[in-house]
Amino acid sequence: MLVQTIVAAAFLGVLAQVVAHRFKLPAILPLLVTGMACGPAGLGLLQPAELGHGLEVIIHLGIAVILFEGGLSLDLHQLRQYGGPLGRLLSLGVAVTGAGAAWLAHGCIGMSWPTAALFGAIVSVTGPTVIAPLLRHLIAPKRVRTVLLSEGLIVDLVGAVLAYLVLQWIERSGLALKPLFFEIVTLVAVGCMLGFMAGRLAAFAIRGRFLAAEHRNLVALALLWGCFFLAERLAPQSGILSSLVMGLTVAAARLPDVSPLRAFKGQLTVLVISVLFILLSGRLDLGAIADLGLGGAGVVAGLILVIRPLAVWLSLRGAFDWRELTLIGLTAPRGIVAAAVASLSAIELRGSGSETDARLLEGMVYLVILATCVWATLAASVLPRLLGYTGDPSRRRIVLIGAHPLSAALARRLADGGYLVALVDTVAAKLQAFAGPGITLVHGDARDAATYDQAGLERDGLVVAMTPNDDLNVLAAELARDEFEVEHPAVVLKRLHSDFGALRRAFMDLVGGEEIDVGRWNAALENGEAEVREWQPSSGSGLREALLRQPGELVVLCAFDRGRPVFARRDWEKEGRLLLLASRGAWQELEGKSQPPRTIAASSSWSLSTAERSSSGVRVAVPIFITTMPPA
Repeated sequence: MLVQTIVAAAFLGVLAQVVAHRFKLPAILPLLVTGMACGPAGLGLLQPAELGHGLEVIIHLGIAVILFEGGLSLDLHQLRQYGGPLGRLLSLGVAVTGAGAAWLAHGCIGMSWPTAALFGAIVSVTGPTVIAPLLRHLIAPKRVRTVLLSEGLIVDLVGAVLAYLVLQWIERSGLALKPLFFEIVTLVAVGCMLGFMAGRLAAFAIRGRFLAAEHRNLVALALLWGCFFLAERLAPQSGILSSLVMGLTVAAARLPDVSPLRAFKGQLTVLVISVLFILLSGRLDLGAIADLGLGGAGVVAGLILVIRPLAVWLSLRGAFDWRELTLIGLTAPRGIVAAAVASLSAIELRGSGSETDARLLEGMVYLVILATCVWATLAASVLPRLLGYTGDPSRRRIVLIGAHPLSAALARRLADGGYLVALVDTVAAKLQAFAGPGITLVHGDARDAATYDQAGLERDGLVVAMTPNDDLNVLAAELARDEFEVEHPAVVLKRLHSDFGALRRAFMDLVGGEEIDVGRWNAALENGEAEVREWQPSSGSGLREALLRQPGELVVLCAFDRGRPVFARRDWEKEGRLLLLASRGAWQELEGKSQPPRTIAASSSWSLSTAERSSSGVRVAVPIFITTMPPA
């Protein structure tokens, strides 16, 4: 039964993650429902009790991986930028949330004050495991998302330490102020010192050449768990702090190639979260949640609608406007750390003979987790629209790599459609020739992550690498995926690589679905022999036949799926709008005209002409865009 429990937890956990991603839900919702349905109170596929004390070991090591990955992913630049307001949210905000939650639990369901204090400490956390998936679909200003994610990464640590101190106070029937202060100082000192030392060792191992590439991630994992174990032996509960500090230290080391470690830890974190949530929710006593009744609902409603908004308003007023405060205040889903700490605390309380308190605490925490995740999911769809955030600029941001007539043509058309376009190139003079409304010019190297930061790229943005250098395009796409988690960067290739089929299936889109000679098309655009235009195909438009008869003369640059550009190849004639790049002859055949099409006020098109030679003899490509159609 032990093997069945572990295998079922892994399989069901990964399946729940896939379902969550497919339907754009926080993974915690299907994980909780699946665990409860398959646990002893449901189908009986899971028997977490079979793990015994091994469950506590899995929880501790899993939390170490989660917090390390969080520290590794934390944007230190943004953390410094919002340090003041974020610091108040992590101190004053946590205090208000913890005290308010304890008061609600005591008043609404009769929880004893010591257990209520423990409950308040546990639910003062949010968590990156539920915030990060939510932010992919949340329409909000960038700084709102930054504060929510940074809070989630750090407040887990604060809440876990507070819960430990309260639990020690309960078990020791009241802890004097002096010993409590000494424990806190010891915990912080041990966690910071060991985490920093382990982080420096990990950075040295990753940077050095004495380890094989396939061993570096494993060495970092071994150092993490070793650091966690040693910290726990020296000062209980300092292991979680050491894990976060180790991640921050590795992130601050500015390693030349940390993306493989991030990818490895990211995948491991997803697996750990999946297995933990399935096991923890599987062992949950559903009767404990049902027995909470209206009192439990009152606690949840008070936390969501009163305590959290109050904590946010007291912490962030003056730094954010009322709409941002409202959105932050009503977005606080609880995640895996709250569940894990609640389960560990319940185990400790049962061991000391407090079965009633343990049952009440665990049931109430899981009810808060379930309710806040459902609320946050619904609010993420409704609140931004009610608050006037009708569009998210970062989600409509497209980064084009390479400044030349073809990329400028695409940039102009996308900018006219309401997208924020960033044009990137290493030569500043080339960029200036293509300046225009809605286009940000970024002078930088496509191989440097700082260039994409300057361009304002986020994980929901789009990247199209279209330089004449195939290798650079593939490299830029890989960087966008590894560093910014852009799911499907697109590339223009003059010649397909032998292994591109595998790369494309994994994550990369090929613009037009075929080879594109950027140099040839640039010359044609400069000489007026080609155009980039919008086209609305129909079943009898002849687009498919034209593509077959004139390969290399007609290219579908992108389609528009619900207003969002899509560069992956599909059945083009079934799309509502396309952006086509074609020679004069191809346009004549496609439109059935005997004369070359002209760009006039009645059409939605634009072309590139070549300006007169300057005194230096250099030709400058000047984009000309004329349209009477409304923006897409």
